[in-house]
Amino acid sequence: NELLLTRRALSKITFPGVWTNTCCSHPIYGQFPNEVDDPDVDYPNFPGVKHAAIRKLQHELGISPTDVPIDNFKFLRRFHYWAADTVTYGKNAPWGEHEI
Repeated sequence: NELLLTRRALSKITFPGVWTNTCCSHPIYGQFPNEVDDPDVDYPNFPGVKHAAIRKLQHELGISPTDVPIDNFKFLRRFHYWAADTVTYGKNAPWGEHEI
C-alpha cells in the first residue's frame, strides 16, 4: 500500500524537476512477449500490460524481470490522462503527455 515517487531530472524536456510516479507500463505494439491487450480476450488478467510493466521496471529502475514475476502483478484499472507542461512552457505549452 505504498507508492514510490521520484523527482524528474532537471534536464528532462517535459516536467523537469516535478515529483511523479516512478514507472509506467507504456505498452508497445510489436513487442515480444505481446504488450498490447485485447480487452475482449484478455480481461481481467491483461497479461500484455503486465509484460510492459516488467520491461519498464528494468528500463527505468534496473529491476531484473526475474525479481518481478508476472504472477505477482495485479491489474487495477486502465486510465487516460492528458497534461500540458504549462509550468515550464506557459499556457500554450508545445510539450506534455497524453497517455492511456
